[in-house]
Amino acid sequence: MTNNCRIKLRLGIIGLVFILSINCIGQVPNSTNKEFPTSSKLLLGDTVRQVDGEIRGIYQDSKNNLWFASNGNGVYKYNGDVIVNFTEKHGLSSNYVWMVTEGKNGTLWFKTNLLPQDVNVLCNFNGIAFKTIQTETLAKKYDFQNNELLFDYYYDGKSLSKIKFPQNSPIQNDLNIKHHYDIYSSLKDSKGNVWFGTATAGICKYNGTSYEWFGNSELGAAIRCIFEDKNRTIWAGNNGDGVFRFDGKNFTHFSRENNLHNTDFEKYPIGKPGLLSRVWSITEDNEGRLWFGTIDNGVWLYDGKTFTNYTTQDGLAIDAIWCIYKDKNGKLWFGTEGAGVYTFNGKTFEKFKN
Repeated sequence: MTNNCRIKLRLGIIGLVFILSINCIGQVPNSTNKEFPTSSKLLLGDTVRQVDGEIRGIYQDSKNNLWFASNGNGVYKYNGDVIVNFTEKHGLSSNYVWMVTEGKNGTLWFKTNLLPQDVNVLCNFNGIAFKTIQTETLAKKYDFQNNELLFDYYYDGKSLSKIKFPQNSPIQNDLNIKHHYDIYSSLKDSKGNVWFGTATAGICKYNGTSYEWFGNSELGAAIRCIFEDKNRTIWAGNNGDGVFRFDGKNFTHFSRENNLHNTDFEKYPIGKPGLLSRVWSITEDNEGRLWFGTIDNGVWLYDGKTFTNYTTQDGLAIDAIWCIYKDKNGKLWFGTEGAGVYTFNGKTFEKFKN
């Protein structure tokens, strides 16, 4: 073969490789980011081995991806195959994320916190890019028919507005006037009512027409979670007095009824074992048992008759639990204050790693 022929052959091979490379740009194996269209945006996010840090919220979207909101590490996405970490460098509005949920059209929403301003900002993710959404400064009335509830905002398809209710709670707190009515948790129940848990004003219910406040003074600690079980019973957990159950008229003190409340929160605000008093998460498993996550005494399981308290002696790295989430397969996921995510195998807890 002559030198000219060799040169032409090499150039032809190089050209073929170049064409194949161009055609493959942006493509990844089907096992990762399956719902994304083929584009260069497929490279968005960093693949990691585990979910680290303080996990404040967990959510499974309509495509079965699990999302983990972290305090400082952005959000993690697990599609059953790989874990991808998204942060500010990928377009997320802040690495400090409170919660995740999915809108009506399949868009993912993230409630984040901008530091050092300490301002909450919402952004969404359409599968390709993150977008920070500006909120209206004037709060509007929540419209069940035309708006969707997103944390403590409602969305009309174009703009976000802060939820606002009448500030006439029978529970007063002169030491927390500025944040007294801040919304810490929300729930739209099976009957269409919306429940709001506040910083120190207790719980407010909105039925589409009117608002109703509940006057139990023990509800005055931060309402960290509101949950509806399969029997349509409403439960609430607060940061100090524990678990409350709605009896149709008012909230009864479930922790006190079972001698698990803190009788001296001012003296022993944290660290006193054996109490169900600082409850930040409630969920129900497939067997109808209730799980309570506390920020100081691990996880509690209630089967309708007896309580079981799981702590670091049962595999948890820390007794501070931010959130508990049940996925579509009935598997429970536990977000901790600084040790990532754990799962439960029926006997002990195991660190979630890929």
